[in-house]
Amino acid sequence: MIEVYPVPPNRKSKRRKRRSNDLARYLMLFFAIAPVGCLAAFLIGLSISWYLYPTRFSNVQMAELSPAYTEEVVIMAAADYAKNHDVRRAEELLAQLQVPNTAQYVSLVAERLIKKHRGPITADIENVVHLADVLNVSTVSMIAYISTVTPTPTETPTPSPTATPWPTHPPVAQVVAEVSQVEKSAEFTATPEPPLATPTETATEIALPEPTKKVAIHTPLPLTETPTPVPTATVKPEFDFTITKVRLFTKEENGGCLGMHTIFINVVDANNNPIKGVQIGDTWGNKGPITGHKGDDKPGLATWDMYKNGFYITVKNDPTAGRPVTSQVSEILSSNDWEIGIPRLIEAGYCPDESTCRELWNSGKFGEGRNSLCWGHYSWEIIFQRSW
Repeated sequence: MIEVYPVPPNRKSKRRKRRSNDLARYLMLFFAIAPVGCLAAFLIGLSISWYLYPTRFSNVQMAELSPAYTEEVVIMAAADYAKNHDVRRAEELLAQLQVPNTAQYVSLVAERLIKKHRGPITADIENVVHLADVLNVSTVSMIAYISTVTPTPTETPTPSPTATPWPTHPPVAQVVAEVSQVEKSAEFTATPEPPLATPTETATEIALPEPTKKVAIHTPLPLTETPTPVPTATVKPEFDFTITKVRLFTKEENGGCLGMHTIFINVVDANNNPIKGVQIGDTWGNKGPITGHKGDDKPGLATWDMYKNGFYITVKNDPTAGRPVTSQVSEILSSNDWEIGIPRLIEAGYCPDESTCRELWNSGKFGEGRNSLCWGHYSWEIIFQRSW
């Protein structure tokens, strides 16, 4: 019978086991420390990029700036004009924005500042409105907004009445002398009754003390001329195309939060007849659709899709006019919650009240709002009417 005894481990196997245990220990330490190290490296890099060496752009063209910064350029140009009164210098500064219609863009910025501003009028708004007025694109509402209110006149206290002394009669000798002079100059003859005054004369009576008689002096009335009526001048409209209607589609009309994201643009003439072939665009030079592209049954309609963005809509060209045309510019028509605004979202039925809107909407700011409305899925209707 053969007996088998366990073989004692040799040194090599002990060494392998020790190495595997060390490797496992090192891996545990690595996986425990790596997340903390990565987080620390991320925070350090973020601090360096934000505070120590932030990104600075140089040699950037003004035309490449965002709308918020181009608005500052208009404000700077308006302030420069208010200081130097050099419109050519202001136009050269604005030309660097490379917008299709510089003067119209100044008017757009003025209206945008007035809409956003609350409280006393600032120098920036006043300067921009004055620059728009110099460029002949100001409106009556702009001028009325910055005009100062005429102070209410204060009442002047009425002095208390003082006692008026009784009039004293002149001496009789003086009266007789005056009467004799009147008789000589007017060839006075005593008659029982004075002659009746004709319609073109008025009788001025001089009362004399008794027993003298009354003298009637007849003064002819001045002839009045009938003013010649001045013909009224025909008022030329400020724009060829004006905006008569802008509205946000209701939630039901748009098909809910998975519905459309489109701007429906209708262009009509002065008699509300649709106009085909009108070129639509925006203030940044983007060419939009042309009316009638949806078919001959809808000649005045153009549709423009939005993809979580918005446009300042305007009419660029009307071939039937035979000349360049002018047009009003809409407010921003957007599919972003924060550019639509809470009042319109409530009006269109996307949220019932302001507190609910602020809780559910996409505010465009990190951590504000739950983005639970219909971000990116809103539609608009706008109508342009030609003045002729």
